[in-house]
Amino acid sequence: MKISKSKLFSLALFTIVLVSCSNAYKFQKSAPFKYTRAYFQNWTAAIKIGSSGVNFHIANLTPNAGVVIDSVYFRKMSGKLISSKGKYVSQLVKRKPISEGHTLTTTGDFPFKIGNRECVVSYTENGETKYFKITDIIENEGVYYEDGPPSKL
Repeated sequence: MKISKSKLFSLALFTIVLVSCSNAYKFQKSAPFKYTRAYFQNWTAAIKIGSSGVNFHIANLTPNAGVVIDSVYFRKMSGKLISSKGKYVSQLVKRKPISEGHTLTTTGDFPFKIGNRECVVSYTENGETKYFKITDIIENEGVYYEDGPPSKL
């Protein structure tokens, strides 16, 4: 059975694309940090502001030496994790305020396929970006901000 060069080339190209897609983001099996729990709280701003989102918290997160915590990816949103009072927090925005066009921020491509109660934490270790998936995230009662969300959590 003869295989034409174009079919062989197509097969090789398909294999390369498939392999490169599957290796885009590999999760680490163990985290180079300790934490007690991850939880979130939906928030909504007043109608005049028109914004909504999620306050995301990772309690008692302590990274190992040489590890820098960077960002969180959760429900098609992402944001920088900031160290604050013994935990890392991020204010994720679902819908921008009316003053910024009131557009959804969750409509574009999302780099991870994760469940509703899962997030991905990105971090750098020895100069290399790595990813760890956290499961069983707890949902706390939502909050309403009359004058919009606070600038700091």
